[in-house]
Amino acid sequence: MHNILPSLVALLGGACLGSFATLLVWRLHHDQKGILSGRSRCTKCGKTLGVRHLIPLVSWVFQRGKCSFCHTSISIFYPLTELLFAVTAFLFVQKFYSTSGSIFLFLSVFCALLLFVYDIRFQEVDRRISLPAVGIALAWSFTRESVFLDFLLGGGIGFAFYALQYFFSRGTWVGAGDMELGAFMGLLLGIDLLFPALFLSYVLGLFVCLPFLFWGKLGRKSKVPLGAFLLPITLLFLYDRGSTWEAISSFLGLF
Repeated sequence: MHNILPSLVALLGGACLGSFATLLVWRLHHDQKGILSGRSRCTKCGKTLGVRHLIPLVSWVFQRGKCSFCHTSISIFYPLTELLFAVTAFLFVQKFYSTSGSIFLFLSVFCALLLFVYDIRFQEVDRRISLPAVGIALAWSFTRESVFLDFLLGGGIGFAFYALQYFFSRGTWVGAGDMELGAFMGLLLGIDLLFPALFLSYVLGLFVCLPFLFWGKLGRKSKVPLGAFLLPITLLFLYDRGSTWEAISSFLGLF
């Protein structure tokens, strides 16, 4: 009962951050001026949106998924992003709100979700997000007391893992931004969990992409958002470091 208030704040605050993330992702991708300032507008008709149009989750439901002015359909991407941020914030605050260095942990989680949403929507990693994310994860690794070298080593190996692929393939296997994702993963998870997380990320990617390959929706040269698989698995391991891998190992042991 003692952490009900922080959890409630996390739930509501997470939804608001999700709403902000949809705005930030759009403005970054379109290189709009005033990324952190200026009123929100409908991307179709350009009308300025009021407070009643911007209440996370609620506005989309009451507007029936349409703009109040031009009645253009509003993608379900928006409420789903708000819900994702709300649930993730709730879970992490429930478990880590009193943890040492929690501010850097929560900022890292925010960056991970932001990178995930950006990569899902535009199939690219924006370095205006990934580079600060690496810096924040580095700051968090220094709060890990005597084991921070394991996290630094994880960050270096994660970066090298994708840097070598980028170098030998001349950028055809992975993108330049994936190197920062590797460093980000390693700094958050440490050397012990980096490779299990990478392994599970590729397994997840395989299961998701195989049906699309079978249906002809993806080809050998199709662009796949790698962060869509790396980042959720990173958050899963970050949330419960030990139990996650033990459960996966037990599952794999059945085959």
